[in-house]
Order: sequence, then C-alpha cells, then structure tokens
Amino acid sequence: MKKAWKAIVLRFQAASMVLLLGLLMMGAVIQSGATSDNWTIDPTSKAGRVTLYDSTGREVSSQSKATYSAASGVYTPPATPTDSFCIFGSASKTVRVVSFSNSNLQTTAGINLWVVAKRSTADTAGTPVAATRVPHDSDDAAATATVSHYTANPTTGSLIGNVRSERVLAPAAGSVVGPVTYDFLAFGAATLLDRPVTLRGTGEGLCLNFAGAALPAGSTWAGNVTWTEE
Repeated sequence: MKKAWKAIVLRFQAASMVLLLGLLMMGAVIQSGATSDNWTIDPTSKAGRVTLYDSTGREVSSQSKATYSAASGVYTPPATPTDSFCIFGSASKTVRVVSFSNSNLQTTAGINLWVVAKRSTADTAGTPVAATRVPHDSDDAAATATVSHYTANPTTGSLIGNVRSERVLAPAAGSVVGPVTYDFLAFGAATLLDRPVTLRGTGEGLCLNFAGAALPAGSTWAGNVTWTEE
C-alpha cells in the first residue's frame, strides 16, 4: 500500500514539473497573491521581468507616456540670431525630446548653417515668446517643460555640446518650392533609439541656434517640437 502511494506521489510530482516547465515556456505570469504585481518569465531568455516588453525589447509602457507638441508659429528672429527656438526641462518630470524641427523662408533662396545645442543651464533675458503646449491625449496633465522662441537674443546658458550641425536650404518666399521643414532630430519611436535627447531639471534644454550669423533679408522661421514627460 505504501509503495502504491509513493508511486502516486512521484507521478504527481513529475506531472507538476512538466506543467511548470510548460508554463515557463509559454511565458507564465506569476502573482504574489498580496498585490496586483505580476512577475513574467520571458519565454525566450527565461529571465524574470516585472515590466512587459515588445519584440524589439522596448517597454510596452513607454508607448503610453504623456506626450506633448508645441509650435512657435511664424516669427521673425533678431538680426544675428543665437538661440532662437528652445525647449527646457521640468522641475518634476523627465523630458525626452522625440522630434525637433524648423522651417524658414527668406527673400533670396540660400543655404544656412543651423546648430542644435544642448544646454545645462537655462537661457536668460532676451524676449522669449511662450508656445502653447498641447497634450496628445486630453487625459494627460498639463505639460511642465517650457517651449519658446526669441524675438530678441537671450543670454545663452552653459553649452553641453551640439547634437546637430547642418547646412540647409532656405527657399525664397513665394517660390514654387515652398517652405521646407528640416527635422534635425527624429528620436524615440521613429528610430527605436534607447535614449532620446533627455532633459533633466529646468536647466537642461535643446535650442535651435543660428551661431550669431547675420539674418538673411526677409527671413522668417517656424519651429516645432514633440516630447514625452514621465
């Protein structure tokens, strides 16, 4: 009788192991029982995870971060522009810049040098004009990053470095070519980069800069930026 009972127990243990291995291979979700937290066993790496990932290795939750956009509208910059269109970070959130762009027209078509500078301290003075910060989802809280363009040059903050430096064509006003938008940065979901340009604190910022060159006659600009906050 004891032998029969022992055989039953061994069969039960073997069946349990097979079931457990099967669950692990399928990516079993294990709950603690005390909370709603899930611990997922990855079906490929067998690593325990508390965050869900898609097939590229990105966190699924990263696709639902609060996302915002802002546009400057058309404006005339100062005669020798330095920082012209900027986004600066937040005191309470980490800001990740998804895209940053500028378009411009001038009386006579020409090629201009543009720089996108990352700063560790905020610009001061000048004449900033705040842009309207629009949440992509109306359920999200108001944006905490600041976005503005300048009609008089600011005193620029400390430079970390330039993340883009490009010569781009500015078409003539009324030309058949029309306005062209140059995307200096296309980070985040578009390229699956692990680290978009990240702004931590109110001092860090990303600015379109004309390097103090003389503004071409009839030049008008328009800037756009999209970012997430978490």
